[in-house]
Amino acid sequence: MWRGLRNLNFGKKRQNEVSTSDEELDSDFDNDEGDEEGPTLVTIDDGMGGIKHIKVKQPVDSQSEIVRNVSEETSSDGGPTQKLSSVGSETPKFGLGDLVKRELKGKNFLNIEPHSEKLRKRIVSKRGHVNIGKTRVSKRRRRFLSDFFNTMLDIKWRYVHFFFFMAFIGSWFAFAIIWYIIIYYHGDLEEDHLPDKQEANGWTPCVWNIQNFASVFLFSVETQHTIGYGGRMTSEECPEAIFIMSFQSIVGVMIQACMVGIIFSKLSRPKKRASTLMFSKNAVVCQRDGTNCLLFRVGNMRHSTLVEAHVRAILISKRVTEEGEIMPYFQTELSVGTDSEGEEDELFFIWPTTLVHKINSDSPFYNMSAKDFLKKRYEIVVILEGVIEQTGNTIQARSSYLPNEVLWGYRFVNLLTFKHSASEYNIDYSAFNAVYKADLSQKSQKAKDVENEEACEEEEEEE
Repeated sequence: MWRGLRNLNFGKKRQNEVSTSDEELDSDFDNDEGDEEGPTLVTIDDGMGGIKHIKVKQPVDSQSEIVRNVSEETSSDGGPTQKLSSVGSETPKFGLGDLVKRELKGKNFLNIEPHSEKLRKRIVSKRGHVNIGKTRVSKRRRRFLSDFFNTMLDIKWRYVHFFFFMAFIGSWFAFAIIWYIIIYYHGDLEEDHLPDKQEANGWTPCVWNIQNFASVFLFSVETQHTIGYGGRMTSEECPEAIFIMSFQSIVGVMIQACMVGIIFSKLSRPKKRASTLMFSKNAVVCQRDGTNCLLFRVGNMRHSTLVEAHVRAILISKRVTEEGEIMPYFQTELSVGTDSEGEEDELFFIWPTTLVHKINSDSPFYNMSAKDFLKKRYEIVVILEGVIEQTGNTIQARSSYLPNEVLWGYRFVNLLTFKHSASEYNIDYSAFNAVYKADLSQKSQKAKDVENEEACEEEEEEE
């Protein structure tokens, strides 16, 4: 049993080992092709009062998925080299004690993780899915059925196909039963009144050429969809048959209109268009014009642009009011934009754009140092909205950043170059998530402002 459990958690290849060298990180990350599941950088505690960045195989879903490996191995030059791993990745085989120790890490029995408490899953996934479930909603089914059209748009395609087939097949059988009852009570199914004897007996049926239920079902299908093969038709003998024929034709048109409208609306939803809008895997903090700024990048894979595109950023974090009320998921709107001040949120979205949030006295990050950016619990939700040029539908794409996805002291690599051979600007999307190191003090913006004020006061006193 222990052998099976050990094989489940550990593999044969050492895929978890990641070098912490900044030069190697940058060069490897520049070669990333921007795949959603590809390597990405995360921020962790270095255990010495600071932070450092490591590369993992894919974006994490919670702040506690990156775990430090406490074992230190000796490098080729004799110095200690720290290896880091992500939870669930393959590691070399260990004994029973190492297995138990590794299992206890995820339970927070050992104070090994960068954070001393187990942190929550992200609210908005990297692909924009909102991780929220609704329970104990009163009269839930009745409310959804009252909004049938939007319910059909929200459910999965398999259920839409099921309702599509059942709507037609059910209506065919339902009207076939009604036709069968009318024909049966009129006596058209008696042996002497069957089609081959009607002319000899002078019998006029409600519907010509009906012999059994199969004939009735075929007539129901032909009536509802006005196929008109010419073999079966109603006569003037039964007024109720004339009424049912008219009613079924109307019902058939209504079913077709509803199902075609649902399928067309579901196909033309702008939801799939959001999959061609890109967000950088990481947000970065760097200095612009002497002020710390939080940056992230958005891109559009299609040639068609978004009309009136604009971006919002929301900080979700814990807040305690002056009265002591605890709001665990308080939303704070962050001022973001394309200019250096981070105020112009409308985009001329013809190429990937870097959005800026200026960390000034009005920013919730004003008092936060590099260590605070990692230690505090928060999530930055980014929302890109615009109008699709071809259809005029409004689209919304979402992503989010956890504390370990914010890189302190990095900048984004330039994507745009001019290609002289084609006389056009070329966008290299392989470098969409690429970053490079930038000099930045780990102090908060407030601490640097205080230092600058004190330096100015000293200069004034010396003068």
